[in-house]
Amino acid sequence: MENKLQQLTQKLYDEGLEKGRAEAERLVAEAKTNAAKIVKEAEAQAARLKVQHEDASYTYFHAGDVRFADLHADGVLDERDKTIIGDPNPDFTGSFANRFTMGRFALDVLCTFKCGGDVYNYQRQTLESMTDTYNQTGAVMNRWRHEGQVTDMPKAVYGDPMGNSRFSSRWIEDGSFFKLKNVRLSYVWPINNVFIQGVTFWAGASNLLTLTKYLGPDPDVSMQTGVLYQGIDNGLLSHGRSYQIGVKLNL
Repeated sequence: MENKLQQLTQKLYDEGLEKGRAEAERLVAEAKTNAAKIVKEAEAQAARLKVQHEDASYTYFHAGDVRFADLHADGVLDERDKTIIGDPNPDFTGSFANRFTMGRFALDVLCTFKCGGDVYNYQRQTLESMTDTYNQTGAVMNRWRHEGQVTDMPKAVYGDPMGNSRFSSRWIEDGSFFKLKNVRLSYVWPINNVFIQGVTFWAGASNLLTLTKYLGPDPDVSMQTGVLYQGIDNGLLSHGRSYQIGVKLNL
């Protein structure tokens, strides 16, 4: 009888755990698609999700906190609720170039693109965490202030006791992009004498246009060249727009 009771208890626990995981996967997918959601008080009271402190006491989530997925389905948000939430490897990348000519004019165009590949926007995490007195971006002006407010920015609490700014899918973004990488217009001046066999005047621009949903300065970013640092935006100088002019002399 005792063995049957243990088996029944384990079965109910496993079923609850599986349901919790399914719900967590749904919330993670929703968060990656629509950014982090903010908890309403009714939802917080129903979920009763909490964090445990070093003195074994608990603090419950309330309205204005970020909605996290309880993967372990035990009502406590801790290390056991961590899961894989991103992949920095793109599905595919590519580029194409072309030259258009008309008379003595030539237009060279280079475009690059990337499809897929998640980016951890550490820079945005730092500038939107609202955990201390550091400067923040203007996005925090839309932070949660009252029940019923529609926003994806949690409430501001000094020290962030609930860990709303912790590493989560809130900071993982799609790094897909299309770039007009280089454009160059040139003109060949037909001159031929003892000293000069031709002159080309040209003007160009780099990183002229970027189409992306990424919220950082540039989705084409990595913290370092090492394989473990790919897809991390820690605020390094991005590829800015630049313009060039020049003259080429054929001697």
